[in-house]
Amino acid sequence: MKSEKAQLVVNGLKEAGIDFAAGVPDAQFIEVYKMVEKDPGIRYVGTANEAEAAGVGFGAWFGGKKPALLLATSGLLVATYHLARINLLHEVPMLVVIPYRGDIGDPRWLGLYKKTTEPGLNAMDIPYRIVSRSADIVRSIKECNESARAWLKPVAVLLNEEALW
Repeated sequence: MKSEKAQLVVNGLKEAGIDFAAGVPDAQFIEVYKMVEKDPGIRYVGTANEAEAAGVGFGAWFGGKKPALLLATSGLLVATYHLARINLLHEVPMLVVIPYRGDIGDPRWLGLYKKTTEPGLNAMDIPYRIVSRSADIVRSIKECNESARAWLKPVAVLLNEEALW
C-alpha cells in the first residue's frame, strides 16, 4: 500500500470525527496502522485479535469516544460474534474499515474472503460500502460513519484493490 493512499484512510477517519481506533495490524493495511498510531488526534489500541478489538472499540464508545475498528478481511470473521451480538443488543455505532481482499482486482486469489465478507456483513445486518476509487476513500469513510451514528449500528467500509494499491 502506498503511503499517500494510507493517508487518505487516516484523513477520512479524522474528517469523520474518529478519535479512537482498535485493531490488529496486518500486512495489507500496515501503513494505516502506523499513521493512526502516530496521530495525536486518534488514540490507537492494538489488540491480540479482532474479537478483542471489537470489544475495545465498543467499550470506547460507551466511554464517550467516537471509535473505528481497523480489521483485516480475515479479521472480520474473527470479530463476527462480537459485532453481531453488540449490534443486535446495544445499538452501538461503530465504523469498521476493512482492506477488502478477494474482490476483483486482488493480485492474489483469496476467494474465501469474497465468499464470506459480504454475506457475513449481510447476515449481521451491517450495512457496507465497497470503495473502488482512491478519490472516494475520504468521503466514503465520513459518510459511512455518519450513517453508523444516525442508525446506531456498525457500518463497514470495504476498500478494494483498486482503491488501495
